[in-house]
Amino acid sequence: MLLHNRVIGLLTFLACALSMRGEEVTFSGTQPVMYINTENNTPITTKEDYLQATYYLDPMGCDNVEALGDADNQLPLEIRGRGNWTWNGFDKKPYRIKFASKTAILGMNKSKHFALMANADDELSGLRNAVGYQLARMLEMPWTPCEKPVEVVLNGEYIGLYFLTETVRVDSDRVDIVEQADNETDPNAITGGWLVEIDNYDTDPHVRITEGNGERIIFTYKTPEELSTEQENFLQEQMTAIDAAIYAEDKNSTTWEEYIDLDLLARFYIIQEILDNAESFHGSCYLYRDMGEGQKWKFGPVWDFGNTFRRDNGFFIYEKPPYGQTWIAEIAQFPRFQEKVKEIWLSFREEKFDEIYAFIDNFVSSYEMAIQADDRRWPDYGSMNVTKDGTTMKNKIRERCDFLAKHWGDAEKKPTETSYIVYFDPNGCNWENIYVYSWEYTGNSTTLFLGEWPGTRTYKTKVIDGIEYYTIYFDPGYRPDNAMIIFNNGHSGVGEHQTADLDLHNNGMYNMDGYIGTYLTTNAPTLNNNLRVINRTIYCDSPVTLYNLQGNIVAQGKGEISVQSPGIYIALYNNTATKLKLQ
Repeated sequence: MLLHNRVIGLLTFLACALSMRGEEVTFSGTQPVMYINTENNTPITTKEDYLQATYYLDPMGCDNVEALGDADNQLPLEIRGRGNWTWNGFDKKPYRIKFASKTAILGMNKSKHFALMANADDELSGLRNAVGYQLARMLEMPWTPCEKPVEVVLNGEYIGLYFLTETVRVDSDRVDIVEQADNETDPNAITGGWLVEIDNYDTDPHVRITEGNGERIIFTYKTPEELSTEQENFLQEQMTAIDAAIYAEDKNSTTWEEYIDLDLLARFYIIQEILDNAESFHGSCYLYRDMGEGQKWKFGPVWDFGNTFRRDNGFFIYEKPPYGQTWIAEIAQFPRFQEKVKEIWLSFREEKFDEIYAFIDNFVSSYEMAIQADDRRWPDYGSMNVTKDGTTMKNKIRERCDFLAKHWGDAEKKPTETSYIVYFDPNGCNWENIYVYSWEYTGNSTTLFLGEWPGTRTYKTKVIDGIEYYTIYFDPGYRPDNAMIIFNNGHSGVGEHQTADLDLHNNGMYNMDGYIGTYLTTNAPTLNNNLRVINRTIYCDSPVTLYNLQGNIVAQGKGEISVQSPGIYIALYNNTATKLKLQ
């Protein structure tokens, strides 16, 4: 179906391009198309006031997408602008839409309230938000906004690829808490039903406090929308008490945990660190509190990853932040918080983490033609090389996680049939940074495994036989026939700044002179420099013949050979016979 959609989309685009003689671009036809028509074709110029409009949704043959209305039977909605910087800073505008009744659109839960996110601030093909939301789902946040791709035609004009996104609001299918009434005065009723945002704009209704470091904190309240004096006092008192507990001199104190859900904050924080979102605790940072005795403030849901990977790596998000980061630098000093972060991090890395790379690959392949059509419409904001953007995002995540693993530890990677791990001894190089560049050249094309030159920086190290090796793990998704690898310091020049082009070996050990052997585990007995054994498998770089005690050949080959049964065997390797116990 995907191939069919791409073909139809290409034909649609070509037909339109020919008929318009190149004067206008249109949708790709590979994603659903939403047609919106404002009353009297009135332009949308404000974020404050909704315009009356109609719409219909054409599935364009996409699987599991139902049509809503049609050109002759359009449905009612209201639409206005949304956002702050994204509304004022870009010609491609984001919008807030409100259906006349709760609607299940693009397979999402029924609601009136959605946003059309433009992603004009994301030159990585919209991957920043997509990956951030997916990480939140993988880390089991209670609710994360769902977003679905849709190409939009507004008042007869194609305005690009958007992501129709569930907005953050109190609802049984979203932030599932009791909704607090506006202007409530009952002391028991005002304790819960709160949804607030740590904001960086003081134009919205809010309360302020002064943080323990002297900075101003703005808390914009979303629910309730209008506060009584009692509600305003409660919110201000809560945030002041939290701030005082966070800035306690005794970092073994647990008072702050009486106010804030530790587990959810740790998960929220890990997501921001993986994407180096240095604005994460500065704006678009939500907290909510349900009604009832003993309820705590919970961080989330996640929202807006537009400022991820916008600076040099090598710092935590609270170190040298470009805009300021509310509370998190102080919270990070509490040992119990760091212990919880490391606990969740290690479990996540071992059990689920690598799924994010498959998610990115699927995103790139699914939306490639729509993103390219969007780039033709908005060449100043997009990217025609969607595949490269996916590789860039994966490499940034790998590099970032190597940095985090250096401080939080890391679970041992479970190898797959197509994964590689390599080790590099930098002794004698005097390099400040270690990068790894790997590729396969086949015919007229080159496939990059760790990104454009100089590749991916690695922080992770492992001590083997007293030598510290820099290591990197990656998974091309297949076993290349003629893969190569180069270790470098970010610059070119064999000998001074990089190794020569070297053959890629899984579990390969390298130094400046080249490949020096294969490593699998410190517990595996070494028969010589290039042969190791784990359980009933022998890994070798030269031919080996394996005999049972009856003198019969049971296995032979090069690279990796195994036996089915445990026992004592004789290995003939490099004209040397060695007795082995294979378990």
